[in-house]
Amino acid sequence: MADPITALVVDEEEMSRAIATGYLTRMGYRTLGVSGGEAAWERLAGQREPVHMVLLDRHLPDMDGMALLDRMKADPDLCSIPVVMQTASDSSADIAQAIQAGVFYYLIKPYHGDLLRAVAAAAIDDHTRLKRLEGDVRSHAGAMTLLQEGVFRFRTLQEAHNLAVAVSSALPKTRKLAFGLVELLLNAVEHGNLGIGYEMKSALKQGNRLIQEIDERLLRPENRNKFATLRIERASESVTFTVSDRGEGFDWTRYLSMDAGRQSAAHGRGIALARMIAFDELAYLGSGSTVVGTVRLAGER
Repeated sequence: MADPITALVVDEEEMSRAIATGYLTRMGYRTLGVSGGEAAWERLAGQREPVHMVLLDRHLPDMDGMALLDRMKADPDLCSIPVVMQTASDSSADIAQAIQAGVFYYLIKPYHGDLLRAVAAAAIDDHTRLKRLEGDVRSHAGAMTLLQEGVFRFRTLQEAHNLAVAVSSALPKTRKLAFGLVELLLNAVEHGNLGIGYEMKSALKQGNRLIQEIDERLLRPENRNKFATLRIERASESVTFTVSDRGEGFDWTRYLSMDAGRQSAAHGRGIALARMIAFDELAYLGSGSTVVGTVRLAGER
């Protein structure tokens, strides 16, 4: 039997903490509640049990929520745990600061329980996928370490996943590369080749129909021979990954950073996360149907 998903709720207010833990418990999560940042750090750093998501109040009596976030991001064992920050303040500067520091979502109190459930599910999904990718990379490391240059083509989500894992094994010391690559490759399939835009993806995810829609579109005559490509070029000090699709492009400038204006959205953070944790440089070319990511080889990230 799989281990239960554990969420840590950090909130000074007992009522707020109880409401949040109630929502998450009804989702089937095991919930831990603490009233301050120091107690939260003891839970996390002690590693008595794995924590899959942290719901963190920004203003705490003993340690500011941002300070706890900074500690987590600086710890290799904790940095990938998604943090959902909440506060009663709607200051755009505070929101932007937290998003730039790496929070997964930023919720403004009071919020509806359905929003918390959607945010928590998205956070857990991304965390689970990241851990699975890291495990897959370790198990596939081998001959790909000899790769110097190559071009690959792909058209399905599974091919995108497999390709990201395989080529990441060529750089075993570059942490999180598989996560960043798979985000770019999935975007090339979903949005680029199949034309599923942001608003449509939102509606499909809400109705749990995204995978079904992708499968249906892959079978359409106009898409059966439509491939995206990944080009890899390895130099002495860096590796460059160029992903190209056959779509019309998109307004990529909206997605390179953690936009506070989309803080309650159910998706749309993959490119920004890839830029933050996987690549030293990430740039879209022209209309956005080609993206180039660069990883420097000097030491482990």
